[in-house]
Amino acid sequence: MRLRTRKSSVNRALKNGASVLALGAFAIGAQICPPGAAWAQDGASEGEEETGDTIVVTGIRRSIESATERKRTAEEVIDALTAVDIGALPDRSVAEALQRIPGIQLQRTNENRDPARLSSEGGGVFVRGLRWVRTETNGRDIFSASNGRSLSFEDVSADLLAGVDVYKNPSAEQIEGGIGGIVNLRTRKPFDQDGRLVAGTIDYNYADLLSKGFVSGSAIVSDRWETGAGELGFLFSASIADIGNRTDAIQLGRFELRDDGNLYPTGLGFRRIDWEQDRKAFSGAVQWAPNEDLLFTFEALYATASPFDVERAVLVNGASTGDLLPSDVVNGQFDDDGVLIAGEIPGASLTYDTRIGDRKSKTGDYSFNFRYAPGSRWTISGDFQYVDSSAEVLSMTAFTQLGVAPFATGARPTVTFDTDGDDPFISISDLALQADKSAYWWAAAMDHIQDNDARSYAGRLDLEYDLDTDGFLRSFRFGGRITDKRAITRQSGFNWSLLSQQFWGSGGGGPVFLDEPGGTDLAPAGPNPGLPDQVELFFFENFFRGDLATPGVGWFPKAELLTDTQHAFSFLESTLTSGWGWVPLTEEAYETLDPRGDNVSAGINDQREDTYAGYVVARFADEGDLFGLPFDGGVGVRVVHTKTTGTGRGSAGGLGEACATNPSDDCARAAAFIDAFNAEFGEYQEFTNSYTKALPSLNIRFELSDELQLRLAASRGMVRPSFSQIRAYENLSFAFEDNMFDPDAEFTGQAGAPQLKPTMSTNLDASLEWYFANGSLAFAAFYKDISDYVVIQRAPETFTFGGETFTFEVLRQTNAEEGTLKGFEVQYQQFYDFLPGPLSGLGVQANFTFIDNDGGANEALNPFEPAQEAGASDASLPIEGISRTSYNITGLYQKYGIEGRLAYNWRERYLLTTSAANINRPVFWEDYGQLDGSIFYSINEHAKIGVQATNILNARTFLQVGDETLSPRYSWTDTDRRIAVIARFKL
Repeated sequence: MRLRTRKSSVNRALKNGASVLALGAFAIGAQICPPGAAWAQDGASEGEEETGDTIVVTGIRRSIESATERKRTAEEVIDALTAVDIGALPDRSVAEALQRIPGIQLQRTNENRDPARLSSEGGGVFVRGLRWVRTETNGRDIFSASNGRSLSFEDVSADLLAGVDVYKNPSAEQIEGGIGGIVNLRTRKPFDQDGRLVAGTIDYNYADLLSKGFVSGSAIVSDRWETGAGELGFLFSASIADIGNRTDAIQLGRFELRDDGNLYPTGLGFRRIDWEQDRKAFSGAVQWAPNEDLLFTFEALYATASPFDVERAVLVNGASTGDLLPSDVVNGQFDDDGVLIAGEIPGASLTYDTRIGDRKSKTGDYSFNFRYAPGSRWTISGDFQYVDSSAEVLSMTAFTQLGVAPFATGARPTVTFDTDGDDPFISISDLALQADKSAYWWAAAMDHIQDNDARSYAGRLDLEYDLDTDGFLRSFRFGGRITDKRAITRQSGFNWSLLSQQFWGSGGGGPVFLDEPGGTDLAPAGPNPGLPDQVELFFFENFFRGDLATPGVGWFPKAELLTDTQHAFSFLESTLTSGWGWVPLTEEAYETLDPRGDNVSAGINDQREDTYAGYVVARFADEGDLFGLPFDGGVGVRVVHTKTTGTGRGSAGGLGEACATNPSDDCARAAAFIDAFNAEFGEYQEFTNSYTKALPSLNIRFELSDELQLRLAASRGMVRPSFSQIRAYENLSFAFEDNMFDPDAEFTGQAGAPQLKPTMSTNLDASLEWYFANGSLAFAAFYKDISDYVVIQRAPETFTFGGETFTFEVLRQTNAEEGTLKGFEVQYQQFYDFLPGPLSGLGVQANFTFIDNDGGANEALNPFEPAQEAGASDASLPIEGISRTSYNITGLYQKYGIEGRLAYNWRERYLLTTSAANINRPVFWEDYGQLDGSIFYSINEHAKIGVQATNILNARTFLQVGDETLSPRYSWTDTDRRIAVIARFKL
């Protein structure tokens, strides 16, 4: 519930000549927010309907004003989006809509370590520079099986949402777990509107680079009735959303200093990715009010997403097939920093690959809530929720290479390139050779699989006692919450291996060319007559929309070959002429795998988390007697106990090979240690951890005048470590020189960190908010003092097993660093009703965010990979994901039945990752701005048609690789402009 419904708010609205907005009541769990006061109006204009003495604002303006009123009357520091009409969030995805809120920055890739493959829809959401964001639906926890902590926003249909609230300094009664903030997704309920509602939307979304269109639709049916047993309401909504996207990219490798004193990229290449997603979501709610004191709400949300992408890429290396060297490049040109920007590579090594990515995810969220208010003092509410989520992932790649014969560099093409500026150029000579199927051989294959599940049970009980007095204390609210969560990730590493031949050799066999059935004496499957048909000649048509020269053509494995690993193996097995090579992974592999350099989650990570939380909040108010100003607020504390239980195992090894033939005392001591250690930790066993944290909070709001209010907030927040970070795992290794311990080498170890504590933050906020006729202006400053960052450390640890004691330098994640984050946000919005004629429909929304970080530490997603360890430990790098500045500016128009919106979003350069996959260097995302827009026309009160456009200016993405001292541009990416034709109806 709100702090209170202030009489001064109503008086202020009446004094300004405002009419009451029909905002509607949005239920959040057991809480129902009453409609707030209106903005001042001089009379009904377009976008408004006159009903007696009340003016009802409609359309985009009503959505904006409703969101503003939520911010104005909320107890906490929040910002909001509302969708009055179904499917009317301002953008096509939740993440893209969220980026319009001040303080929120969108990362346009789902995996920051994989910048080669940018996301077609916005991926990660950062609040005030922090990725530690907790997601909710209707005030309840929700998550995806991919990590068990947060929600993948691309899995959520924006069409089914009534709105989104972003809490930036939560109160003690809200669920813990988000230092950056809490994103609450609000779905619709039958008691949100009077009577029957039948509404829907259908759209055709065209991606211009992909040259393909997709049809999507959503619908909602809701009604409420008076029955002999009380009032009953029912709602059902559904969304079926298909979408597609294409990205074209030219990319270099990292830059290395060569003997001639210049920086050369380790390679260069180009790729095209075609991505499509089928997303379905269904939401239902039943509400029953037996009497005016009691309300029951049953809700269910079920969503599936099936993204599928096909990538075709060409990698160019020197004649040596390794990193580019000065001897590989002729006519080289360099910039002022000595960075190679143009030249020719005669006899280049060319590798072609087709990769498919196939993910199938499901999330179900089912809840029951009751709210009982007997009399005028007590309110009791209870909630039970069950969440079930799963995700299956397949990544499969096959590689071919061009060269007529291994090491015959004279028979390979010459690659000419120029990567200076915004329009890079790559050209491959000898088109006839590229189109010659007999010049290619089968080179390699790689697969990666995941099978993840997560589920959670949560129950809570809340009680509120209203003192029913005008004294300082107004009410008390207290309650508790219990959760039982389990998350199991089953993942492999990336299983790369040889097929018939690489440029560097084959281990004894010969190449299997694409026009051959394969099957030499070494190929276990024998000849396969269908093998030559598993490739296709692919043209990079309309590359970068024709702005860049088409780099060439090539023979690529067909995507259909790769959609099932066993199907792929039935053909590729006949190419294994080297006597060793690729064998596909199976689900049985999960049992045998442990964390490794290419995937910290390899194997099975089974985690259970139980939490027990209790809170108390006292709400207070004063009409001005204490400080001379009216104020209200709440002070409280939340105490939460967390217990984690995970399974893990360990291994010890490193016994010198010479020990088998020439045993020594060192060999015997190490063997005794290894045998005893592996006997105790070689099988999966449970590891537990627990901690208790107190999280106080204070929110206070001063009414400086009828239009001006000041908020102050302070709180303590926490974010638990990820399930991959607390995985129990230990690997110890001895160092031998022949059969003696190596005196010049350390005994080493790699270990998980099941004893990690949460990262903690002290949060301070101050917000000055001015709400005037038809608009608002707000300034908010924030400060976060963050402790217990998770960092990588190598430290000596002593172990005793088998009667032997040794010290190992163990790499382990731990809580160590501290840092501060501070900044401010400015936001302004207004409709200019005072302008004459058609101009009176104009409006604007604008916001600006500044963030400054000091200290802290970057996390390595995989501490077992040396490049990630080095990058995360580099104190000279900024914190990942933080742009110092970002802004939004949106022009609005609503009049004569027309609703228009033109929105530009911009964020400053930031560190994407301390160590990108394959490149193993820090990568920076350059300044990026994108223009989106929409225009709708109301045919009548029941129907509306319109057009939405995304990325109108065809913004190109540029990435840099290096460090803060020197980071040359290495990646250029072009993606679709999307245009959607939309029709909405409401009965």
